[in-house]
This record gives sequence, C-alpha cells and structure tokens, in this order.
Amino acid sequence: MNSTDSNTGTTPGENAPLSSVAFNAYIMIGPVVLGVLVNACLFGILIVQIHVYYANFANDHRGVKLTVAAVLASQIAQVICVSATLWKFAVSGYGNPLSLLVFPLAADATILFTGITGVLVELSFAFRLWKLSKRLPLPLLSLALCLITQSISLVTCVKAFLMTNLAIFEVDQDMLITLGLTSRVACELTFTLSIAWYLRKQRSSTFSRTTCTINRLVLWTIETGLTTSLVAILAMSFFLAMKQNYIWVGIYATLATVNANSLMASLNGRLILRKSLNESLHMTALSSSGGGGSKSQPFVINVTQTATPRVSPDVFKHDESEV
Repeated sequence: MNSTDSNTGTTPGENAPLSSVAFNAYIMIGPVVLGVLVNACLFGILIVQIHVYYANFANDHRGVKLTVAAVLASQIAQVICVSATLWKFAVSGYGNPLSLLVFPLAADATILFTGITGVLVELSFAFRLWKLSKRLPLPLLSLALCLITQSISLVTCVKAFLMTNLAIFEVDQDMLITLGLTSRVACELTFTLSIAWYLRKQRSSTFSRTTCTINRLVLWTIETGLTTSLVAILAMSFFLAMKQNYIWVGIYATLATVNANSLMASLNGRLILRKSLNESLHMTALSSSGGGGSKSQPFVINVTQTATPRVSPDVFKHDESEV
C-alpha cells in the first residue's frame, strides 16, 4: 500500500470500486469518516475505564496491570493510525478519487495494532477461562484459535503493506480476509460461551443472593463478548457483500477499540459486584440484629464464614485480583 499507480494496465473490472463505477463519496469516504469518529468516541470511553481501573484496583496482579498498560499503548497507536487514514481520505486526497485505490501506510498499520490489541485481550480471557475451569483442554483450544487469528492478521498486514491496488487486493486476498474475520468471531464466541457456561456451573453450590450475582456475571460476559463478535460479523458481511465500497473498512476501524473496552468492562464490573455483595451482607446483618441480641452475632458469623469461602475461590478470586 505504499505506492500508487493511477495508470495501471488493469482491466476496468479490476478497478471496479473507483474506475468503472461512478465515484460516490457517501459510500467511499463517508463510512471511513464515520468509523474514525466512532472509534475516537470509543477511545475516550476506554481512557475513562482505564482511569477507573487503576484508581480502584491498585492491588491487582502486576501482570494484569501491565496487560492494561499494553492495551492502552496499542490503542493510542491505533487511534493515531486511523486518524492519519482519515486525513488521507478527506484532506490530502480530496478531489482525487484515484488516490483511494491504495490505502495509506497508516491504514496498513491499523491492521497490525488491531491484531496486537486482540491478542492481549484474548490472552486475558484465556487466563480467566483457565482459572474458572481448572482444566487445560478448552483454554488450549481457545489459545489455538487466538494464535490462528493473530497469525492471519499478521500475514494480512504484510500483504497490505505490499499492496499496490486495493481492488485487486480485495479479490486476491478475499479468502485470507474472510478467514481472519471468521476466526476472530469463532475465538470471541468460544471465550464468551465457555466462561458463561463455567460461571453458571457455580450456581448449584452457592446461596440465593450469590446466585443472582453469578447471573449478572454471566449476562455481562455474554454482552461484552457478543459485542466484539457482532462488530467482526458486520465487517465480514459488508466485505463479502459490498467490496465496491468502504463500509467494511469503517466498521473494521472500530474493532480493536471495542475489543479493548470489553476487557476493561469485565475488569471494572467488579466494582458493581463488590458493592452488591457488600450491600447484601449489610442487609443480612441488619435483618439478623432485629431478632434479638443473643442470635444476631452467631448468624452474621455464619454468613461471613460459610457464604464467602464457598463462592470466592471458584468465581470471584480471579476477578478480584488475577484477571
């Protein structure tokens, strides 16, 4: 993508997106502009989430805090790249549709940083899955999918840097791009459904109040995981159905930031869970104290010593300090 040749000897069909079809800024430049703006908003949300995380979870494992820092660094680079791509599309390339035949180097680098963010987030979820399941087969399968996804992303990035015509690239690398997006969807769904399933298994050995908390954990896991999967599915669908425009490019520009926000949402969600558990124990203490002084203290001690140890090791320990 680092060279432009407007006088290539290709046939009209090969340059169909721009040369044989009337240029339409609404479907060529518009989706990229919209995607970059949405990505900038999501990046702002990510900054707030990271601030909340470091302010409230200073005792988390060093590896978790380093992972969050690495995600932030990768996302800063990604935002710079997509912003540079917007400048190329809307400013320096203004009035010259043929300049859109080749992506700028910043757009190529976006693929790289999207893959870096993806592998950091997926490794974090793989660790959580291992802590929940206490078994290796499913986490190893998830890691294998993660490695396949990131390998395809790296190969796509290299080929994108060498690309000289986007229309030809989309045709020649159709299978590679589709496989990359499909493997990402499969990886996200595997993590999401596996974690949700293992969380639901914990309900049979917990109290009713803790069961409600586990149900909330399951719901959050599905919501955050399916959001990233939905973005990847939309990007793949528009790529397969509408290669002649850049709608899929605008959607892909937001993929990494959505992925990073899903990780931070799962980490910061512990604040709400912690508040819910504290309120539950407080209400239990208040209700037990109304039944007489001789019975209140033993009942509170029973809740503290029985309810917490049975749930914490399997469900919340990894959430509080290790993920």
